[in-house]
Amino acid sequence: MLEFDKKLCEKVAKLPVEELRALEREFVFARFDFEVAFDLGCRVRQWARELFPADALVVDVSLPSGQCVFHATSNAGTALDNDMWVARKRRTAVRFGCSSFVMGRKLADKQRQQRPSLTMQEAYFVDPAEYAFHGGALPLRVDAVDAPVAVLTVSGLAQATDHAFALACAREFASRLAQRELDLD
Repeated sequence: MLEFDKKLCEKVAKLPVEELRALEREFVFARFDFEVAFDLGCRVRQWARELFPADALVVDVSLPSGQCVFHATSNAGTALDNDMWVARKRRTAVRFGCSSFVMGRKLADKQRQQRPSLTMQEAYFVDPAEYAFHGGALPLRVDAVDAPVAVLTVSGLAQATDHAFALACAREFASRLAQRELDLD
């Protein structure tokens, strides 16, 4: 079972953008291919069922091209709306190279500095029908590659929880994958 402290959700909600970005870059995958993507998706779904048994989440792993390599629900109760949120969050992570949660925090910072009514369209020239600056989409990186190779997206919980859960899952899975790679040597 994934060790997930739900207090992490409160913690990430209060972290400055620089620290959030640093958390995203703390881990990299030893390798990433379709098998790893599928295994990651299956594991995240399993962890979602264990940690949030009463909630219905969508778990998605897609490539920056938009090709979906894993997509499933954790429980009954999701809707097409969840899939639309996944697509919008994923586009955000791909376009900006950081999590959708970070982009939400960056927009909030700009709103505090400039004006509270500043929209994502004005600040970042993106259409809110196509992009979502809410937690849940996390770019995944491999060692020695600067650009994201995939995006893990979770939808169905509060945005800080979606983000913290995706981050915890990706970090734990990358660690286990690295250990498995070491064990093969």
